[in-house]
Amino acid sequence: MDPLTVLATVWRHKWVALPVIVLTCVACVYVYLFAPRTYEASVSYALAAPDTPTAMELEQDSALAKLNSDNPYLRSNDSSLLAQVVITKLTDPAYVDQLKEAGFATNYKIAPVASLGMGLVTVSASSDVETEAVATAKLVGDQFTSTLNSVQKINGADDRYLYTTILVRGPGPAKELFSNRLRSLIMVGIAGSVLLFGAVSVARSVKIRRQGRRPDNPSGETAASGPGEAPARGKPDPEPEPDRTLQPMSRRSTRKSQASPPVEPSVVPAPAIVSGAGAADGARSGEASELVSFREDARVR
Repeated sequence: MDPLTVLATVWRHKWVALPVIVLTCVACVYVYLFAPRTYEASVSYALAAPDTPTAMELEQDSALAKLNSDNPYLRSNDSSLLAQVVITKLTDPAYVDQLKEAGFATNYKIAPVASLGMGLVTVSASSDVETEAVATAKLVGDQFTSTLNSVQKINGADDRYLYTTILVRGPGPAKELFSNRLRSLIMVGIAGSVLLFGAVSVARSVKIRRQGRRPDNPSGETAASGPGEAPARGKPDPEPEPDRTLQPMSRRSTRKSQASPPVEPSVVPAPAIVSGAGAADGARSGEASELVSFREDARVR
């Protein structure tokens, strides 16, 4: 849909859209200023390979030859296998439950630094409270060191043949994760947009339904509701169909009128006023003339 059309539709229903826009803006401001924050603290360790004695040192020092060197993780070329084993143990759900019971945060992550592989491991913890995030990162980091040491002594290897951890950074003060705040703002904005278009769609549907209930008026003008108002411009009223039952009679009368010539009405002279017997004779002659005229009219018809 054309963006201009969308804006025009929203503007036509501005009294419905305006409260939703204001509510969305208020929610965004509240999330940015007063919503709970997320803090993250991290600690980094470097894995150092053991300083194993050479064959010449073992020949010269019999005490070194008696040390247990059975560390299964020394058989691999790097420390990636050892680090993966420790990470698997510390991400076990049972260990997460222990942290939760002890009052620490459960949102933590143990991962190697991407550019250095398994040689540098970072332990990060996040929480809504800054001090809780720092304490969780420190605790999980200490647990990483102790677990790294214990898994190598599965066969009783001496400490000289074990990988060790070197603290590189942390745990320092926790830092706020602005990405979480931005994510919350985006979610509020999306929810406000959906609510806005939903409200406008409902208002538009209600308007269309109200227009559909009115009489059919293609020109868009409303009919006059009172005296003195101009009538609506619409379709002209249909002409009434002629009554076909009267057509035969009208045809007969037309034919009869065409066949018979027009008859001039007869003029009856008014009788002269006389006295005595003359008046009676005049009345009789007038009645006779009227009777003759009536018969002639009937004969013509």
